[in-house]
Amino acid sequence: MPIKGVHRIRKKLADGRIKFYYRTSRTGGVTFWECEGKPLDGKRLPPDFITAYEAACSLERGVSPGSFEQVFQDYQKRSAAYLRMKQKSRDARDKYLNGWLDMSLKKGQRAGSAPLAIFDRKEIVPYIIKHRDATWGHSPSVSGEAMFPLSAFLRWCVGEGKLDKNKAATVPAVYKRPIDKARIWEPEEREAFLSTAQWQVQFFYELEEFVGLRLEDAVTLPLTAIKREHIIIPTGKSRGQNYAIVPLIPPLKSLLDRIEKKRKALKKELKLKAEPLTVLFNSRGLPWTPDGLATSFYRHRDDVLTADDKPTIHHLRKTAAPNMVIQQHRYPDIITDKVLRDMFGWTDDTLAKMKRIYVSDAAVIAALTHK
Repeated sequence: MPIKGVHRIRKKLADGRIKFYYRTSRTGGVTFWECEGKPLDGKRLPPDFITAYEAACSLERGVSPGSFEQVFQDYQKRSAAYLRMKQKSRDARDKYLNGWLDMSLKKGQRAGSAPLAIFDRKEIVPYIIKHRDATWGHSPSVSGEAMFPLSAFLRWCVGEGKLDKNKAATVPAVYKRPIDKARIWEPEEREAFLSTAQWQVQFFYELEEFVGLRLEDAVTLPLTAIKREHIIIPTGKSRGQNYAIVPLIPPLKSLLDRIEKKRKALKKELKLKAEPLTVLFNSRGLPWTPDGLATSFYRHRDDVLTADDKPTIHHLRKTAAPNMVIQQHRYPDIITDKVLRDMFGWTDDTLAKMKRIYVSDAAVIAALTHK
């Protein structure tokens, strides 16, 4: 029985054997299958035949316009946040997104060839969960990490008007925060916030991860607080001492260098008579007011995070504690136990508990230190 849509060629070989070749079309098609003896029965096609046929059709027609794969290629060329990433980070994101292109949908359809609009349907969520668990389920942290690129891609699609909602944001997390851990900014929330934040809000967020200052103290932190090997920050928690020392570890030094570069560029661009004298400043080259920074911060947060339990600036302050504990694990000769006790007003028992919770948690270490 002929197979609809497939052109079959019968050929008799010199030794008398009969071979059948299958092509995607009569003229100019792709040969994708061959067999000897008898032709295939169109009612009972082997699965490998169907797979080969679909692959040949995809090769023949290229990437379908409006498909998940086509929009992904567009994302690689046009997403400002993606293009700002370092090549190593882009490669890691591409690896996961290519994995999502292979997600199996209804009747075995490959997600990459399906219309992007499938991600606006609520029934896509079970497919996302099934593919995540089947592909990366060997590790909760890797499963969670695989969700970040998909969520970032879908969020970009929403911003471009290609989708109505980011369905990946509704997928329950694999990694659950233990009950005794404080509410902090989770890695996926951090990635969503920073990937599209304006530079002035981004600087505040990243600085808070190291210093954990109150908003009022952060916006007034003077340039003179930055010394050769540390930053002096105000604190009311360090037993009889109203300041603490934050060592200039490499990631913090890199952040301050970026801030300084922007400070000088802004002075030249806006033709300012003097550079701002605070560490943080707004797009006009002026020190932030607490209300001004909070308004910009929460406006952006509400644009990119859709969950009901949105983290706050106060939660960002709390994020500094586990981050610095983990940074001590990386720079033990620079960040001493005394530094941590002075910064956060901890007792020896509290510090030991923080180390037990965070430094022993490989998933959290990977998420918070790979920045």
